[in-house]
Amino acid sequence: MIGRTIGLAALLGLAAAPASAVPLDPLLEGFDDACSYTDALGALLQSSYAFARKEGTVVIPAGYEAAFGTPTVTPVEDYLHIALPVTDGTWRGVPVRQIDAYITPLESGFSSHAVVFPADALKAAEAAFKARGLAAQKKLAAQDQSGFGWTTGFAVTNGEPSYQCDLST
Repeated sequence: MIGRTIGLAALLGLAAAPASAVPLDPLLEGFDDACSYTDALGALLQSSYAFARKEGTVVIPAGYEAAFGTPTVTPVEDYLHIALPVTDGTWRGVPVRQIDAYITPLESGFSSHAVVFPADALKAAEAAFKARGLAAQKKLAAQDQSGFGWTTGFAVTNGEPSYQCDLST
């Protein structure tokens, strides 16, 4: 009887253990290498634009449904801030808080994206992304033949670490 109780308690303990965070690395592959977007990330962002403009719904890529929460859209001056909360995901081992997209209400060349990390992950995010961002900015600047001034890299804004890609035209 005691053996069964211990076995049942162990089984229940395993069932109650939190699931490990979803690695977002395949989804975000290339984002920190001169803003190369996977097809899945591109589709997620495009569907978030449609959602923000009240023309569709956000389509979460297959396999990542458990990692994302309910998206929000906030008008800020002349653009829309789309927040795709990440409830349980990591990128390069760093917890991700949300993915942000900034667009205008009407289609235009304004397009900026950021992977936002929790403030308490600042040191880990900086270690994982600061040098990558500097190298990616050099590569992106060399690719910017039209002189739009595209930018990428690791940043800390209001205490929030993030990795950003601004490919506005």
